[in-house]
Amino acid sequence: MHTVMIIMALFSAVIIRWLWSRQSLNYPQRWQQTLFYFLFPPLLLMMTAMAVLGMGCQGKMLGLETGCISYGLTLLFLLGAIATLLRQFYLGARSRRQLPQYQTLTVAGYTAHLLPLSIPYTAQMGWRQSQLVISEGLLSILDTAHLEAVIAHEQAHVHYRDTFWFFWLGWLYRTTFWLPKSRHLWEELLLLRELRADWKASQTVDPILLAESLVTVAKFRVHSPEVGCAGLSCTANQSRLEERIEALINQEQVITPPLVNLGRELLWTLIPLATIPWHQR
Repeated sequence: MHTVMIIMALFSAVIIRWLWSRQSLNYPQRWQQTLFYFLFPPLLLMMTAMAVLGMGCQGKMLGLETGCISYGLTLLFLLGAIATLLRQFYLGARSRRQLPQYQTLTVAGYTAHLLPLSIPYTAQMGWRQSQLVISEGLLSILDTAHLEAVIAHEQAHVHYRDTFWFFWLGWLYRTTFWLPKSRHLWEELLLLRELRADWKASQTVDPILLAESLVTVAKFRVHSPEVGCAGLSCTANQSRLEERIEALINQEQVITPPLVNLGRELLWTLIPLATIPWHQR
């Protein structure tokens, strides 16, 4: 019976992911849709694995025998998820331990760690309490006004606690990267995150200055850690760059919808846990 549960969960997760496609929606609807299709399949799989683990490998369910093979598979899946989470904690902690070795300075009223890079780069680093990092290259090519626009963008990430929430979203992505369209949904979430930070920053600085800064920084490529990092140009390939610039110029409002409706939809992932009372030892 556990095997049947696992197959049903896998089938449902794959089908739901295949149903996702980018549509012409407003930004709150895009957030809602993308988060649902991104979160529902991995959460369903995890709840199913937890239900099977809680039932054990002995007994019956609805008259059908349970087995140790399916139990072992779910145990391996959960152990893999835990290992992925521990690795993310380690990578995030390692990046944070490296920050104190860099010089600190005040930029636009905020304390930042100065990276000895000739390439223009800036980001918030740290999954729980992020810190601003900025490169020597960025300071050398941007004037004060453009630099303030960039810092406003990074402070928007702090306001929305993006490094914290995307730490956990990134964990789900890496745990179930093999599901269909995982990469596309992850990149869509990153784009929406940056669009939201752009819009928040444009409330306090000239959006044209931010757009100009984004174009300047996007010309360069620099490797940045994916764990606990939110940077100005982390999604700056050509198509996404154009969308961000258009949103800034048109001053489009990029906000997240109330999460109540999303929470109601995700409650369906708890169905596997509701089957535990049907298990008989």
